[in-house]
Amino acid sequence: MKKGLQPGARAFERTPVLHNMSSPPKTMVKYAGLSGLVASPRANPRGAIPRNASSVFGTALRFCLPKALLGKSPALILKHLGVAAVGDAARQLSALINERANALALPEGCVVIADSADACVIWDDPLSVLAVLAKSSSSVWLRSKAPALHAAVQREQVVLLVPPLFTQNLPPPSSWKTLWTPP
Repeated sequence: MKKGLQPGARAFERTPVLHNMSSPPKTMVKYAGLSGLVASPRANPRGAIPRNASSVFGTALRFCLPKALLGKSPALILKHLGVAAVGDAARQLSALINERANALALPEGCVVIADSADACVIWDDPLSVLAVLAKSSSSVWLRSKAPALHAAVQREQVVLLVPPLFTQNLPPPSSWKTLWTPP
């Protein structure tokens, strides 16, 4: 009898597994090398953040979905936006969200952070908020992500952390709806 695999047995492949060998799984990496560059909020309101500079470096922006849109269907959202639904409402709303996301003065990706009382509101129109919510996961916003409409209308808000070098592209602080005031 020939040695080797028996009929019906599964072969174990000894191919190399592709994974990151430099750190154990579930390792958290922190980098605070640039935190000393954070300016005082009084000196530079566009590039500084009003909280512990060693843990967060950037400008926190809040996007809040109006309560009237929570849990609503794409057809009802289009109606709320004053847009007549033509054909597939979900496809039409996704196209509007992609168009608005491309127009927002945000980087291609931002970190989603925990709720922050000092986060500023720059864009409060429902389409901008939907554009951010529909393209955000629990950890990151990506402009190129396909909109997740169902998930967007289930979240009330999201806070993005915009990197300091990108804050110059944001509208001027005088147009922000909510500004942090020093204690």
